[in-house]
Amino acid sequence: MVIYLLPFFTDPYPNELIYSAISRYHFYNGNINFVDTLEELFKSRTVVPSIEFGSHFSTLVQNLGSNYSVESLLAQNTIYPYFAPFITIERQKKVLEDVRTNGQGIHGRLGISGSKISRKQGLYYCSKCANNDINIYSEPYVHREHQLQGIDYCPHHEMKLKMYPVDYRVFSRHGYIRFDTRKMDLSDLQESDSCEFKEVQVKLAKMAYRLLQIPINQFSVEKVFQKYRTLLRENNWILSNTRLKREELFKAFLSKFPPGFLEKYESPVKVEGQNQWLQIMLTNYSRNSVHPFRHLLLLYFFVQDIDSFLEIKEDNGPFGSGPWPCLNKAAKHYKDLVISEVKLIRNNKKDVPVGKFSCSCGFEYTRIGPDKNEEDKWRKSRITAYGNVWEEKFEELVNMKISRKEIASELDVSERTIYKLIDLQITSPELTEKYRAELLEWREKYPDANRKQFQTDLKKTFTYLYNHDREWLDAKFPSKRDTLHTPNNPNVTLKNNTENRIEYYRSLLSEAIKECPDVTRTQLWRKFQRACKYLSENDKEWFDANLPQTRQATTVTNATDWNLRDQEYYQEIKEVYPELIALEKPTRITGKLFSKRLNIFNLSIKSYVEKLPKTNKLLNEITETVREFRIRRCCIVIDQMLEEHNYVRWEKLRESCAIEAKNFKKIKPDLEEYISKRQKNI
Repeated sequence: MVIYLLPFFTDPYPNELIYSAISRYHFYNGNINFVDTLEELFKSRTVVPSIEFGSHFSTLVQNLGSNYSVESLLAQNTIYPYFAPFITIERQKKVLEDVRTNGQGIHGRLGISGSKISRKQGLYYCSKCANNDINIYSEPYVHREHQLQGIDYCPHHEMKLKMYPVDYRVFSRHGYIRFDTRKMDLSDLQESDSCEFKEVQVKLAKMAYRLLQIPINQFSVEKVFQKYRTLLRENNWILSNTRLKREELFKAFLSKFPPGFLEKYESPVKVEGQNQWLQIMLTNYSRNSVHPFRHLLLLYFFVQDIDSFLEIKEDNGPFGSGPWPCLNKAAKHYKDLVISEVKLIRNNKKDVPVGKFSCSCGFEYTRIGPDKNEEDKWRKSRITAYGNVWEEKFEELVNMKISRKEIASELDVSERTIYKLIDLQITSPELTEKYRAELLEWREKYPDANRKQFQTDLKKTFTYLYNHDREWLDAKFPSKRDTLHTPNNPNVTLKNNTENRIEYYRSLLSEAIKECPDVTRTQLWRKFQRACKYLSENDKEWFDANLPQTRQATTVTNATDWNLRDQEYYQEIKEVYPELIALEKPTRITGKLFSKRLNIFNLSIKSYVEKLPKTNKLLNEITETVREFRIRRCCIVIDQMLEEHNYVRWEKLRESCAIEAKNFKKIKPDLEEYISKRQKNI
């Protein structure tokens, strides 16, 4: 087919839609029927005009000449650049093929079909822009920035857009509407209700216009998604590579916009519910395309404009891109980038990512993330394994008889770590017997205590036995997991394991009933839910025979004398309190402790105690918070130190009371005040 170039064409004005340029061509060419214009431009009389995107660009470009190309028309004279950064590279290529031919499928590829954001039902203009066009070009035209879906304001003059009074839907199936000044409202007056959400909408309009200036192949949703991850990490809204702090993020997002704004612009967000557009955009972008207007909402939430967003580096995970350094100061490759992989561990307590870095020399360390700058790469939070290289260097330094401070500096660890490691090396039959005796004595004193309590109360003893006499320790004091769940001995059958578990739960309930004979079945269920559930399912005969019978509801004829009960409990608590305070080993004073000591089961139930005003007041005065108990325990040790040495060693005080450094720091001012008062009295 021979292609003849058109004798002339109305070249598009800046940011003019190709639709508008064709409408002007039809007017100036003097054609009466639009199908004649279609024949001249597209060599077809059945082309249906598309306002936003256009179609059959291959034929159109051949007719217009070498000054035009499919890519230039798509980038400069359609609204496609508004969508381009938020679709995949694969879809970008298919859109280019769509506009070369009939344009079918383009709305689906861009996510318009599945989006609930309505398309503009008409042509829009800004009265100031139209007046400027008339002054410069002697006629108004359709600006593509005024046809963007979701945008109601002009980005240049911050005026609300007006709809041209001719409806393209009833104008002509094959027609092109040209702006006629006689039908346009060119006044600068604004409607009284036009400023309801103006501030937000103007910012969105400016961002949308800036998108039209970006090369259509510069970005894709793959890169945009990684930039979002960077912003999420900077704001601490991300738990891992796949999980968000969803509830916190959604609440913050909702609070950013004026009430009713998101609903008006068809982009509602609910804190509850799944598969919402915001969640898809931030976690599963490849599943569905999300409308660009909603991407602009997210950028507004992050306080970004298009230029600042484009400068953001793509996310490489909470610890950046590898390789990472080995921080083993004893190794020759110290600080060399030799670790190629990082294992992500989730910290459930703080909701922060933790990275585990393992070197071939055996040295392992963790770091709490995310890294905020390049210097964080050389930081470690905790050493989890030393490895042979480090341990050999440690042995060498210990044998050199140098100070522990120097060893700590040489190996880049704390002095306390060096002390612990040297203590662990010291072993002898005498020490083993000593620590065994300590454990047996402790168990005799606290027969119902578990292994965790032993580890807390006698940490040094436990550490020694665990490292040097574990077989004896496990035999005398097996862990709960070994006893109830997974036996270390492969010959122990599942049947035996079940029997052990039943026996353990039976002893728990029997002991509770023995301590408090008046306890009800309901109270036992509340306190020992796991044990009751397991026995009721696997040992029902024993369970029904030994637990208190279910009490039938009866009509109470004599009301409880709460005043008398209040007085009795008050007096009993007041008498036993001095004994608890005077215990050789300090114990935290709680309602549960009184409940156990006095065999009054309900003293640990808040709703019950509130019926006893005098008792409740006394308990509020004498029971201790964790912080108050720590202070009391420290004050006892301080008194001993002042009597023996007339000074207090803070580190020894902290270790004696087994308080973590961060918690000890919080109570130190109270302890300093106590010491000051003690010294004045002395």
